[in-house]
Amino acid sequence: MKLSIILPTISGREESLEKIVAAYCATTEVEHELIVVKDEPTWPGACNKGYEQSSGEIVHFGADDLEPLPGWWRKPLYWLGLHDELPAAKVLNYSVNGEFSNRADGRNEALVHFTRVPILRRDQYERIGPWPEIDYYADIWLSEKARTLGIRTRILYSYRFVHHWSQVGRVDTPERMDAAGWRLNELREQMV
Repeated sequence: MKLSIILPTISGREESLEKIVAAYCATTEVEHELIVVKDEPTWPGACNKGYEQSSGEIVHFGADDLEPLPGWWRKPLYWLGLHDELPAAKVLNYSVNGEFSNRADGRNEALVHFTRVPILRRDQYERIGPWPEIDYYADIWLSEKARTLGIRTRILYSYRFVHHWSQVGRVDTPERMDAAGWRLNELREQMV
């Protein structure tokens, strides 16, 4: 089974991207392809473009500041082979104090609201459809849209990453976060 790894990036993050690509090469011990998509207007837009270029049966959507930890791929690939669910990752928030920033998600293999590091089968992506081009919350939209199709999201503790929070090009101002939140609510209304 081939794994496609999509890595959106922007100009100015070349050093961060280089470290993340090296981490994927060092930790991914299955047949895979790495697809770097540069300078798209939004992360979900880059993910959609990367998906169009991908050929793997499983597609993983990362980021240029999100480091995979050893064995990150094992459990999700196994899980996706058995279940019509989206695996959710444990993400170590490097910039704060080293605790898992989504530790409130519950126990290992618990159902959760959304995945911050999407990995899914090609048929799941096709059923869900392309992601909306919003600055933030496309990951929430993905899991919520999947649920309308009967695809739940479940956290897998061994699916782990360190988020280094690169500040180059960050657009998470309160105004943009509010606008993205309003757009997410509009998209939710369209799901019903």
